[in-house]
Amino acid sequence: MDTRFTEEQIALKEVAREFFEREVKPVMAEIDARPDPKDCYPRELVKKGSQIGLRTVGLPKELGGGGADIVTRTLMFEAMSEIEPGTAKIFSQCWKFSNTLYTLGTEEQKKKFLTEFIEDHDFTGSMCNTEPNSGSDNVLPYNGTDGGIATTAVPDGNYYVLNGMKHMISLAGFSKLLVVYARTDRNVPASRGTTTFLVPADFPGVSYGQVHNKMGWRLYPNGEIIFTNVRVPKEYMLGKLNAGITQASENQRGDIENPTTYLGICKAIYKLALEFSRERVQGGKVIIEHQAVGSMLSEMAMTIDVLEAWVYDTAYRVKMDQKIVDTKKQPFGRIFARDSVFKVIILGLDILASIGIMREYPLEKLIRDAISFAHGGGSSSILKLRCVPFLK
Repeated sequence: MDTRFTEEQIALKEVAREFFEREVKPVMAEIDARPDPKDCYPRELVKKGSQIGLRTVGLPKELGGGGADIVTRTLMFEAMSEIEPGTAKIFSQCWKFSNTLYTLGTEEQKKKFLTEFIEDHDFTGSMCNTEPNSGSDNVLPYNGTDGGIATTAVPDGNYYVLNGMKHMISLAGFSKLLVVYARTDRNVPASRGTTTFLVPADFPGVSYGQVHNKMGWRLYPNGEIIFTNVRVPKEYMLGKLNAGITQASENQRGDIENPTTYLGICKAIYKLALEFSRERVQGGKVIIEHQAVGSMLSEMAMTIDVLEAWVYDTAYRVKMDQKIVDTKKQPFGRIFARDSVFKVIILGLDILASIGIMREYPLEKLIRDAISFAHGGGSSSILKLRCVPFLK
């Protein structure tokens, strides 16, 4: 056992791994291959996972959650991502969404929505930020008043009236509560004029457009949400007025979800390449005995080792105090993780050759899943630009 982790942490990681091996792995290829993306949401798997605590493990025990810290959740998420990253992300999304509500919510909001979340095995949440004309300028962010989030929230008595559209939203049409970022002050940049609201997914005026037909991560659907004169009670404002982007940035400082996903995918690709190289015979011997293949496997292992060190070093730092984590660390980690997974993909394809692109072989799905998450939280070029002010 790795001495960095407690027996309880290792045990929870194995609970997550065993569930994915038993319940998710046998059906994931069939679900992934369904032609209509609306049919790819693994609702029954989410319910089964919730029944053993995977959905609520990130909340404090006194609320009915599992009380797992960031290190424990990272261990669990890595193990799940190694098998099926889309379904793993649904559970991780539940951890992120419920933690946001727990951290920023009023006592009344937590009593209502977290109670519903804990008691309903089918309850998930969506973080609604990206819009058709607003993506990268929410990450950088853009400092003009005519860019960024366009969805508006206008006060009207005891309500805010929401109008606008979000797209590429995780679990849109499947979640039960929406965390919506909307402009409450158009006279300043979105970074200083955006507020966060809790909107039940079935509120009058909330409707849903297409479910996006993605190449990968098909078990984690994204779609469109339209807000037409949606009247949201003022007590459903999450956090402070006009502080939505600032609050999100603070929460993301300790977000290592993207690198952890890629760590799981890298390990899965490496295991496939290693197993194949031990069995495949060319030139009269198994190919792992060829120096070129051995060198490629070593490079894959080295890349994974460094990425793993970054992930758990950062997880421990966040556990100690998220506020002291270097602002550059999260975006740099995302960039390095993406570079790592693309390197591992190229090396894996070199070792497996033509079998690596065959639909019936698992490497093909891992590649599609990896590519489909390459923009998560901002493209690498945008993240690099975001870090420039912190380098001066």
